[in-house]
Amino acid sequence: MTLTRDFSYDQLATIKSYFTQGEWDTIDAALEDYKCYADDEAAEEDLIDGIPVMDRVDSIDGKIYNLYKRLG
Repeated sequence: MTLTRDFSYDQLATIKSYFTQGEWDTIDAALEDYKCYADDEAAEEDLIDGIPVMDRVDSIDGKIYNLYKRLG
């Protein structure tokens, strides 16, 4: 997982506050559904940023996990 920067606790709290818990749950469910679109044989030019679906989902999941982990 690559973070674009190291956020302070207050910054992470602000990011978390952008969505309700129900909306965070919706994002999580959407990421799970998005995994169905993974195609190991997709050409790099057909991928968003040239990154496979599972790698992108894992990166996003990791960032959300770390957000909740750091905020307790």
